[in-house]
Amino acid sequence: MSLSDAEVALVAAELAPRLHGHVGKIFADPHDPFAIVVEIGRDRLVLSAHPRASRIHLQAERAPAAGPPPAFAMLLRKRLSGLRPLLSVLPGERVVTLDFGPGHDRLVAELTGPHANVFLVAPDGTIAGALRPSRSATRPLAPGSAWTPPPTAPPDARWRGRNRFGAGPGAAERMAAHYAAFLAEEETRALRERLGGALRRDFHRLTRREAALEGDMARIAEAARYRKLGDLLLAHAHALPGRGAASAVVPDDFEDGAPLTIPLDPALDARENAARYYRQHKRLTAGRRHAEGRLAATRAEMARLRARLDAVPSLSLEELRARAPAVPARARRRSDAEADAERLPFREFRSVAGEVIWVGRSAADNDALTFRHARGGDTWLHARDAPGAHVVVPARGGRPPAAETLLDAATLAAHYSPLAKEAQVDVHVAQVKNLRKPRSAPPGMVYASETKTIRVRMEAERVRRLLES
Repeated sequence: MSLSDAEVALVAAELAPRLHGHVGKIFADPHDPFAIVVEIGRDRLVLSAHPRASRIHLQAERAPAAGPPPAFAMLLRKRLSGLRPLLSVLPGERVVTLDFGPGHDRLVAELTGPHANVFLVAPDGTIAGALRPSRSATRPLAPGSAWTPPPTAPPDARWRGRNRFGAGPGAAERMAAHYAAFLAEEETRALRERLGGALRRDFHRLTRREAALEGDMARIAEAARYRKLGDLLLAHAHALPGRGAASAVVPDDFEDGAPLTIPLDPALDARENAARYYRQHKRLTAGRRHAEGRLAATRAEMARLRARLDAVPSLSLEELRARAPAVPARARRRSDAEADAERLPFREFRSVAGEVIWVGRSAADNDALTFRHARGGDTWLHARDAPGAHVVVPARGGRPPAAETLLDAATLAAHYSPLAKEAQVDVHVAQVKNLRKPRSAPPGMVYASETKTIRVRMEAERVRRLLES
């Protein structure tokens, strides 16, 4: 979904003549937590480091700011407000620069998909701030480090040279509309999951309450039996022993006269035990109406929740925004920190054909890679009969990976497993859509269907080339 080099050049060429005003306010995008909006004259420029939708375009509608501006936006306001930018593109790359003249900072947007970021670069070339903290293994990107362009990646047929928005005027508007629809779809999916999860939790809570009330009703049904036991004890009290007996045997006058054993409290005599049974009968009988009312109300509420759950898939985005519960402050801070930290759960390699290969870093990261970053049509690999990393080859327009790419990916799956020193290793291959995570399964465990197995020979030269990529 991120822009290609050709698309970045196209939109930059269209926007550059328009961005001739001074920088005004800088704030967060209300619909993209990875983006900032720079007000330049009467236009608003969106710079997004979204892992799957890094991009640059003008804001189609002047949406209100998303709460207090983040620290990076405040830094930009302090150092860039009132300056006039000049937009340019690093030739052949997905790097856009806003220059503000000699002696001033530069704003550099690397629109490189999962590794995208926006940097404020000081006049001496060092990084003064970043939209997202970076833990790049190829170059230092912490504040105070010298900013250098990202290394040139091998040709990637998935994005290099691609143009989805056509040439000529209006490409930037088409691009903005395209990403607005993408973000709306992402927000809709997230809100549906949040609302559905909240409703399911409420429904399960009511299910437990219903079971408890049904248990109360079953105990209440014993009320008539307690009265019967009290009546029998009173009727035969003259023939029963005094205190100290744990039970008494009396004829069942209400049935066929057969002997009936009645449990007794040894500390009480027969009449006192009868009174105890009468009190139990009275208590249960008094609670019947209350329990029946609560059970009926609980079932009615379960029916309403079920109807609301069934309606969730058909709700519009506006309805979801109104109905979905807000994220708790602590959870929101935690998720924002995780997003900002941007520790990707995978290592990225390049096959000999130039295709991307993702390798999970740990058991928990394997789950995140497979079920959050990968898509249903991507190819998944894992060493057979051994623990190890999940390996994913992202799909290219629905086409399967090249044979050499598949062999490279299988080699990485074997290398990041206990079988790395074997001469030959069997590797499972499946599509991500054919994987499922068992409930309560440990991190990294998945069930795969429609798999095939390939055998790879562990070649030292191939492993070395992959690790260097």
